[in-house]
Amino acid sequence: MAKLRALLVGIDAYPQPVPALAGCVNDITEMETTLRGRVPPDALDLRVLTDAAATRSAVIEAIQQHLGSAGPDDVALFCFSGHGSQQEAPAEAWPLEPDRRNETIVLFDSRTPGAWDLADKELAAILRPVASRALHVLVVLDCCHSGDGTRDLSPNARIRLAPTDARPRPWATFVTGARSAASDLGGAGGHVLLAACRSSETAKETTVDGRQRGALSAVLGRALRECEGQPTYRDIHRLVTAGVSGLVANQHPQLETADATDLDRVFLGGTVTPRPRQLTLAHSTDGWSVDAGAVHGMPEPIGDDTTELAVYPQDGATDAVPLATATVTQVLPDRSLVDVSPDLDTSAFFRAVVTSIPLPPLRIGLIGASASSLPTDAADPTLVTFVNDPAGADVLVRADAGGFTILRPGVARPVVVLTGPDRDRRTITALERVARWLRLSALHNPATQLPPGVLEVGLSTSAGSVGPDGRLVLTYAAQLAPAFTVTLRNTGSVTLWCALVDLTEAYGIFTDAFPAGTIGLGPGESSEVALTGQVSDDLWQAGTTSVTDHLKVIVSTLEFDPRSLQQPELDVEDGSSVRSLTEPRSTLDRLLTAVSTRRVQPTGAPQPVADWRTTDVLVTTHRPR
Repeated sequence: MAKLRALLVGIDAYPQPVPALAGCVNDITEMETTLRGRVPPDALDLRVLTDAAATRSAVIEAIQQHLGSAGPDDVALFCFSGHGSQQEAPAEAWPLEPDRRNETIVLFDSRTPGAWDLADKELAAILRPVASRALHVLVVLDCCHSGDGTRDLSPNARIRLAPTDARPRPWATFVTGARSAASDLGGAGGHVLLAACRSSETAKETTVDGRQRGALSAVLGRALRECEGQPTYRDIHRLVTAGVSGLVANQHPQLETADATDLDRVFLGGTVTPRPRQLTLAHSTDGWSVDAGAVHGMPEPIGDDTTELAVYPQDGATDAVPLATATVTQVLPDRSLVDVSPDLDTSAFFRAVVTSIPLPPLRIGLIGASASSLPTDAADPTLVTFVNDPAGADVLVRADAGGFTILRPGVARPVVVLTGPDRDRRTITALERVARWLRLSALHNPATQLPPGVLEVGLSTSAGSVGPDGRLVLTYAAQLAPAFTVTLRNTGSVTLWCALVDLTEAYGIFTDAFPAGTIGLGPGESSEVALTGQVSDDLWQAGTTSVTDHLKVIVSTLEFDPRSLQQPELDVEDGSSVRSLTEPRSTLDRLLTAVSTRRVQPTGAPQPVADWRTTDVLVTTHRPR
């Protein structure tokens, strides 16, 4: 198994004359916590050196011995948080240093008699044997590595730049191999360097979450905790650059490598376990906000209907009673403004979990001379709304003397044609059913913490095949409807509750895959559902030879009941209404009930907060003529 061998070094308590810092040990402590939370224990070999333990000899020994033990499938990480500086380069190094100065990192004893900073060429030389054995090496330097002055600093920012070491340094004091090392880490083969700033800038530490932190380290830690899937180095650099610019001025993190293909490597060689992002609630100059906006899929409020979130301590479990409730008031590109009730400590950060999302009503356009005869005021306004401009409608209703035809824009075949007695009421009922179907079809959780693939969905059949897009294509044989099997397997570490909902082309919703609507699967457990693809005789005789079923798999951390979603197909004239739950078991139950109508009565006590996600599978069945 590939391992991540990490060496984390952080120094605040520098002895004089080097100015002390306040956020470097915080950086390393958080990085250690983050790595332990994101990398499996058997894939992480971690060593930490802080303050007085981070001497020059100790750091060099740890790189050579600890990181040097990395094998060909392993990734080595050297992370330093502290002062950067410069020193006069010896004459032998002048060909490599046009300004005759070395960029350095300042270790605990660097400025004591007989000790020196660790120069860039020395670090490159020490890491070169590591890189020759490991898959690759990542170096993170949250420090200044330039002597240029500061510019336009915010008042609470501190510079991680130690005074230049003016002592003449003999070449003999450099580690072996420094002469042949590249003049910067980015030029050394096998290294990826994430530096806090450009050479003309300074690295800064500022207040984050009520503690002093390095701007780079704080944003990198958040990116590792919250990024979805397995990001590349390019992805991480993009997130870090945007985050740092929001914290401090004139600091632009740099990602340097000798091989451009390293930019598209999976960050830390894939040793970081994929996990969806966690929402954080924080207070800033414009009030409370959560760090998910339009680019993350946060839906805009629809009138009074908006996203609701339960608020917990930053590291708290979400099965407890929430500290507060947050409601989204405005969705910005990168975050969303919220109202919080009751109010919380504005200096603290909190974890937020989505409990409800706005569900837009279906926009109906009316065309035809008899359209005014449709009793639009009888429709549930939370499900459908009638618009004046048919061009902006989701569904069209064409009215003529014979009845009403419901159409989807751009689709030639009508959804349904309603004629005969009571056709006005039946048209409104059909529109409401289409609205429920489309709501459920599009339902997803924009901020789930359940990782992709936590519920593995498998398809098997002898009557067709699964295409590269994941669609199952079935074909009748001798007029026999093709059978197939859906297998659900829990790949996670906790029990999950699963439902398999069939949304048919005729806008029916069927939830009877499991007798109770859902099935509970423990870690590693699986369940099979035997199904049949069908093109009804009526459709086939009318000329339809192919239909597509949308199978929606809903998985939740808490038990729920999807049977509130059940509805017949549009050609079934039973006048039945959608069943509603009297006692929702969780926040997911309330959301599923809201798919059917927003007229949900409030409950006295808060429901447990369910984390949930959906997986969509399309099954197309062909019945040849």
